[in-house]
Amino acid sequence: MDFTLSKRNYYCLISGLPDIILEDTKTGKGGLSLKFKTDLSEQLHPNDYELAKLLYLHYDNKNLQNLLFRPVKPFSILGNYSQAYLIEQINEPERREDYIFSLINSLKDESFSLDNVNVTQSWFYSHVLKTKNSFLKRWFTFDKDMKNILTAVNCKKYKYNSEQHLISVKNSNDVYNILVKNGPKEDLLTDELAFADEIIQIAESDMDITAKEKALDLIKWKFLDESIVFSYFTIEKILVYILKLEMLERWREIDDETGKAFFSKLVHDLKSGYAFTEEFSLTKRKIVDNN
Repeated sequence: MDFTLSKRNYYCLISGLPDIILEDTKTGKGGLSLKFKTDLSEQLHPNDYELAKLLYLHYDNKNLQNLLFRPVKPFSILGNYSQAYLIEQINEPERREDYIFSLINSLKDESFSLDNVNVTQSWFYSHVLKTKNSFLKRWFTFDKDMKNILTAVNCKKYKYNSEQHLISVKNSNDVYNILVKNGPKEDLLTDELAFADEIIQIAESDMDITAKEKALDLIKWKFLDESIVFSYFTIEKILVYILKLEMLERWREIDDETGKAFFSKLVHDLKSGYAFTEEFSLTKRKIVDNN
């Protein structure tokens, strides 16, 4: 539970989300997310925008890995750090109290190589899980544990040592410890992670990779919906929209039909959610007026 006494409400921004996505359906690759990120930087309270930036931080991780190990890969402009800044920090690190400086120093201690992917992942989750926002803490824990279960299933299938490939984060290792000791067993994981049984069944199924990815994203979607049942116009609603929009744009690139399905689902969720909250608000107002 988040025991913050008061939260900022973004009535106009959230009630306008269905129109935003409908107007921007023809935007290019990553266009919707980039435009929305720019809008958020202008409309959110600075403290709330810092929360939103945590959801874009994984792009910085990928950009840093690409600059170090795969320089021909395209640079994502959805990250929080510019390409020039990352290159500057790689070549001549300037001591700053920020995530990238700490990560680069850690990677140098480990010696640069493609094997450092887990180091960046561990640093990422260690950093974002320090947030005091209860929704983000739940989301990042779920996301990390889901990735670890999928990795453990693959390690079991190909007879790899899972401990070398799993993401370990201090004080957030319940699922990790079970996987290292016992492997991906449903009966041991269902009490530790929502949808663990479904995740394992999908990962171990004979579905093709696209079908698996779609099924796993639908689980994420369901988790997000269940996490903000009573969040109507708060920052949590916007944070979920960022995550859903990211899934939608990813599917627009991978598979057009699935992209359209996720698009319709997002628009439906936004419209039905807004209709409910508007009705709730009016009902509440009537009760207050009657009193």
